[in-house]
Amino acid sequence: MRPPTAVLADVRAAARSLDGRTTWWAKLLKAIGFEITQHARNHLALGLVVCFIPVWLGVVHTVIPNNTVEFHSRVLGHAMRVDANELAMISAVINAVTLIIGFMQFASVRRSSDFDQRLVLAGHPRLSMLAAKFVALVLVSMPTAVYAAVVMDLFWEPRQPALVGFSLFTSALTYGGLGMVLGLALSSELAGMFVIIMVSLIDVMVQNPIINPSADLGPVRLLPTYGSMQAAAVAGFTDEGAIGHALLGLLWLSLFGLVSVTVFRWRTKDHAGHITSPATQTASVIVTSRADGTLSIESTAGPILLCSQLPGCPASCGRTVPQQRVRKARAVRMTTPDAS
Repeated sequence: MRPPTAVLADVRAAARSLDGRTTWWAKLLKAIGFEITQHARNHLALGLVVCFIPVWLGVVHTVIPNNTVEFHSRVLGHAMRVDANELAMISAVINAVTLIIGFMQFASVRRSSDFDQRLVLAGHPRLSMLAAKFVALVLVSMPTAVYAAVVMDLFWEPRQPALVGFSLFTSALTYGGLGMVLGLALSSELAGMFVIIMVSLIDVMVQNPIINPSADLGPVRLLPTYGSMQAAAVAGFTDEGAIGHALLGLLWLSLFGLVSVTVFRWRTKDHAGHITSPATQTASVIVTSRADGTLSIESTAGPILLCSQLPGCPASCGRTVPQQRVRKARAVRMTTPDAS
């Protein structure tokens, strides 16, 4: 088995070899590296993953009583009588994961917006950059969901921990897509955080029968984490499969992805105004000859400027008119100041 230092050296050598490549896949790998670096620099979010999840689950486990409540399961087609404390822990862990991943994706997209625009203007494909953001979202959501499922097992052991973890993973992807849209559309970090927190709280609270006795109403099915909550509840208390409901979150991710493509294309366009010089307009002048041989020049389209005073006046311009003529005679070869 090769030592870790050798493997790390090979990875660094492979990364350096991408610098000279210009293929689409090479650009995708570079963009993925940029996104992973952006997430790794978000120390606050990483701290929330490590500390907030166990603390939040511990608070819920301590505060919520062990009463029996009815949870209406669309998977089973009937209501389940479950422990309120255990059901609240499912809601709490979904709430924690969605908040953290939504915040991470929002902060990453917002902070890299100027850098993304420079990459696009330099010729980097938009599709590869967006694909890199989604790949990074998957790479961040997966360990976060696994960690949250493991921490929850310390307080309560669900019947199907793997399905619970998969439900957390899909809910994290859903709110990661929401965070991406908000990061592209909003200019205020406070506004984005407020939207993510409020949407996540309302989403989870409405589905919890402890808070909302009418949690089985039709509009609840339209919530982003409805499928994940249904799948996690079934996985926690039964041996039934609910993969289909867990995958419902990917529909929301697809919707957020389409919106992100549109907004990202608009945000990375070159909105700088291009200064174009107006077309040169010839001045309308009236030239009359005086009795003493000089010329009288009158303009009907603005003041007259000597050709010799223009930046692009050729050096031979002054020699085309005899020297005994007054300088007004040279005004025939002029344009208006606006045209200059």
